[in-house]
Amino acid sequence: MGYPGRPFSQVDIVILPILTVPNPLLTQRARPVRPDEFGEALHKRMTDMAETMYAAPGVGLAGPQVGDLRRILTCDLTEDRDEDGRREKGKALFFMCNPQIVAASKEQFRWEEGCLSVPEFWEYFERPRHVTVRFQDAHGELQEIEISDYPSIIVQHEMDHLEGITLLDRVSRLKKGRYLKKVKKWQREQERVEAEEQAW
Repeated sequence: MGYPGRPFSQVDIVILPILTVPNPLLTQRARPVRPDEFGEALHKRMTDMAETMYAAPGVGLAGPQVGDLRRILTCDLTEDRDEDGRREKGKALFFMCNPQIVAASKEQFRWEEGCLSVPEFWEYFERPRHVTVRFQDAHGELQEIEISDYPSIIVQHEMDHLEGITLLDRVSRLKKGRYLKKVKKWQREQERVEAEEQAW
């Protein structure tokens, strides 16, 4: 369906930094979007989020992942591919504000999930196969969609972020601890490289 609302030129687009664990903002519960916040400024913000998502690349991005603690998320739910096997950008792009799951199936769907805020980590999880999501768009208009399978997983994953939940909160303490040790190692290595570059 393309970009919801008026598209912006490439000159206007801002690629936002994506926060990664263990950034404390990722553990905070996002607040609802207020009535006075809907409109062009919010639409621009979510357009930037969508472009950041595509650039990563990813299929979903929630406000807390870019330091915005409002209940907003962008997601591309298309399963169509172009001739090169790539997802067709913007074909089923949604801007969701204050999303709620109003119905969920008992039937579960198993999928291996990754996350832009938890790089180099994948794990299989089960979630409801079919969900009905009610949300407002960036201009405050109420919408409702029914989604299944992988698109359902995308939305449920992003909604977890609005509750301060990442994939690491859904695995054992052992797996979480091992991953966080890797993160510390990566950070030390990055600091070493930056120090050497500054020395030159």
